[in-house]
Amino acid sequence: MSNASSITAGRLYRIMDFSRVVQLFERQELYFAHPTSWDDPFEQRVKHQSSHALFAQCWCQIGISDAMWRIYSHNGMGVRISTTTKKLSMAVRAAIRPLGYGWDCRQVEYLSPHDLDKRTREIASGLARHFNVQKAANLLYLKREAFRHETEWRAAIYCPEADPDKVAPGLAVKIDPHKLIDNILLDPRAPKELVDAFQFYFQQKLGYKRRVGPSVLYKSPQPIQIMRE
Repeated sequence: MSNASSITAGRLYRIMDFSRVVQLFERQELYFAHPTSWDDPFEQRVKHQSSHALFAQCWCQIGISDAMWRIYSHNGMGVRISTTTKKLSMAVRAAIRPLGYGWDCRQVEYLSPHDLDKRTREIASGLARHFNVQKAANLLYLKREAFRHETEWRAAIYCPEADPDKVAPGLAVKIDPHKLIDNILLDPRAPKELVDAFQFYFQQKLGYKRRVGPSVLYKSPQPIQIMRE
């Protein structure tokens, strides 16, 4: 299971709660969730022999998004981390190669409910005739048009040693966050006191050397005044 050939050096972004980003730095791990933990029931529609062994992580391809801040950041506690598809792939593949895990990383395709149903049934039919874990993983990259605002780039891991009788909620992969994460952006709605506290923690407590600053999404533009003659 590998789709490395399609990976480019595109930018990736992820908004998480401050506590989860701190955990990422302290544990030096990226967490890949099992689809059963997601809200969208369409993500869990097809059950197959490797359903228990596929884990994924979601990133966004748009760096500036009002919708994503409002969905994933609550009470100003959201933090946006950024990296590239190439750096993410290199970091994760280096960690999982000795373990014999499979890897895939690509853009999610958004479809109408009718087209999604058709594609899902086609993949399921193919898996019933001849099972292939890469084809099974293709199901992770199909979503309804209602989620198009996420502009999602999804990273997936296949763990062949996963226990089919006890589905794990997720899988942690060792990485170096100081090398993986290019910069850290803070919620544009966060008060200055919270921004200052977060900057101090990332830079002084965690030793992060790259940029940590607030998003300027809601910064007021220079006013334009029209004078009557």
